[in-house]
Amino acid sequence: MELSEQQASCLQAGIDNFNTGRFWHAHEDWEELWKSLKPNASQELIDGVQGIIQIAAMLLNHQREKVRGVTNLWTKASAKLIPVIDGLFGIDIISLYTDSEPFHRDVEDFSLDVSSVQIKQQS
Repeated sequence: MELSEQQASCLQAGIDNFNTGRFWHAHEDWEELWKSLKPNASQELIDGVQGIIQIAAMLLNHQREKVRGVTNLWTKASAKLIPVIDGLFGIDIISLYTDSEPFHRDVEDFSLDVSSVQIKQQS
């Protein structure tokens, strides 16, 4: 599926915000994209975008040391990302999944640095 100019702008704004640690803002950008996809996109793509939204929310919860939020959001996000593991609108989902995965186990120490997770483009 080809994104409209507005959708591509929301996607990129979310990536930029995510990669600078502004997870709430990334969440908001991608939510706008997610809503715009609902009428015409496949459920897999809609869920995939929701999955990256949930990763951003999980990392925000990790920063705030919210055990339940981290755990619940990882469960939801991973289920939505598995179907799009080969990529989503040029995003390297495998790297995002792999880099995000340790955070749901780090809820006793909260020792991991969320800035280590970056959205990368597929090569």
